[in-house]
Amino acid sequence: VTLHSFSAMAEISLLTFPTMYRHLCHALLLLALSAPSARALFQVSSFTSQMQHMRKLDHKGALIPPFMIVQRACTGSSVVFRTAKNLLAELGVAVYPSTTKELARPGAPEKNPWYRPDGDLGDAMRRAVTEASDAGQVLIFNTFSVKPSSDDLNEQALQRALLSMDTRTVIVHRQNPLDIVTCEIRDCFKNYQGIPEGYPVDEKGQKDETCFARRNETGESAKTKAYIDLEHLPEFLRTAEQYPTKMKEALEELGFKGRRVVYYEDLVSHEYSVANLGRSSSAWKRFLSSLGLKAEQKDIENVLRKDVGKFPPPGPHSEVIYNLPGVKELLASEAMSRGNLLRG
Repeated sequence: VTLHSFSAMAEISLLTFPTMYRHLCHALLLLALSAPSARALFQVSSFTSQMQHMRKLDHKGALIPPFMIVQRACTGSSVVFRTAKNLLAELGVAVYPSTTKELARPGAPEKNPWYRPDGDLGDAMRRAVTEASDAGQVLIFNTFSVKPSSDDLNEQALQRALLSMDTRTVIVHRQNPLDIVTCEIRDCFKNYQGIPEGYPVDEKGQKDETCFARRNETGESAKTKAYIDLEHLPEFLRTAEQYPTKMKEALEELGFKGRRVVYYEDLVSHEYSVANLGRSSSAWKRFLSSLGLKAEQKDIENVLRKDVGKFPPPGPHSEVIYNLPGVKELLASEAMSRGNLLRG
């Protein structure tokens, strides 16, 4: 049975049959996705491993493991999330149409629509994944960080729930830490030590309070620049660069599967030029592999091709850093030798 024909049949069945039959179709769909002999655009691991990934939720049937993207702020999380959902859907994977990607933030549990004040974030995620699984769909979401030894009760409950549901993970990060620091300043974010990395200014050097809203503005307010704290810049850059290693170690310590690191610049490079299509499709193949999914690179390229040349490449740092001469001098110094981080 091919994935396409079976998916169509299962989709009709899920919409029209009673609950018992919906779960039967759901289980059969998992088998079709997993069978080694299935000739399909997209294949999810093997029959044996897929069955091992299934969990029982009382009488309601099998649970589809959710996909978690571990990605901090200012590393293109919205673009990656949107593209990942579109890519999965185009390749034949039924994705749950959640309205937000931020379902797993212990510090802001109210962002999860399934969260209830009398419960915890772990319960909320179980309800979300159960709802998605009942519809025969996979839930994909984003989290900023993972902390193995957290004292936060919501964090602990969330980790237990995600592990019990055999959550698959992938880590996405930006290769250029200077872009992360610059973005965080312009958005008025503090870094992970809670230290301001500088402050946003307009083109005349006056403090600008547009902050995150600048992303939705046009005209003068969209020209916010970053005034970077040069004294602490080396530390800020090191902290940004250490993120993927720390997240990989944290996920491994907790026992999560996947944990591959993929870079934002590689994932979106096709949007700048057709010459980068191979680079992007290769990165997305690694991304999917971390989630336990297999796809042919040529099929990924066919999906990405519609976005080729959609946007211009990132401009020079002179457009976004106000005190660029000082930053250039510091990065070019013998102590740092990081001039390669600068564009233009």
